[in-house]
This record gives sequence, C-alpha cells and structure tokens, in this order.
Amino acid sequence: MIRSQKDRVLRCVDNALRCLGETAKRIIYWYLENEHGLKKEEIPDKPEEFITGLEKIYGSGARVIERLIVSEMADEFGVETSSLTEGIEKTLSK
Repeated sequence: MIRSQKDRVLRCVDNALRCLGETAKRIIYWYLENEHGLKKEEIPDKPEEFITGLEKIYGSGARVIERLIVSEMADEFGVETSSLTEGIEKTLSK
C-alpha cells in the first residue's frame, strides 16, 4: 500500500475512534503498541491484529468500532465491505 493510502486509512481509523473521545483514542493506540506491539502506523498492514486488540479491550463491542471504521472507509474510498480487512484489500486493488 502506498504511503498516501496508508495515511488515508489511518485517518479513517482516527475519525472512527474519535467517537469514543480523544483520551480513549490515545489509550487504544497506547494499549495496542504496549500490549500487542502494534504501532498506529502498522494498522493498515495488520488489520487483523488491530481488530484483535480492540476485541481484548471492548469484547464484542469491537465489532461496532470496526463498522464505524468501515463506514469511514466507504466515505473516503468508495468501497463497500463488512470488514476492515476486506476494506483495506479492496482499497489496495483500486
């Protein structure tokens, strides 16, 4: 994935997580990096690990957050999908 596409995906993630509040968003990124070794910049390359980390924090509520991100990606890239991983794959194929 080229850098600009990664940046756009990360913007979608940021926008979706913002609904939880800035502090929660920062805590999520901190948790993912410190507990799962997943840096924010790696999310577009490792969406499964990102979702797994969200599930550790929010349980089944992670699915709601994933849908918010997917919705942001649909607006940004014009791709319709039901999962973050699939959305990123479709974005790459454009």
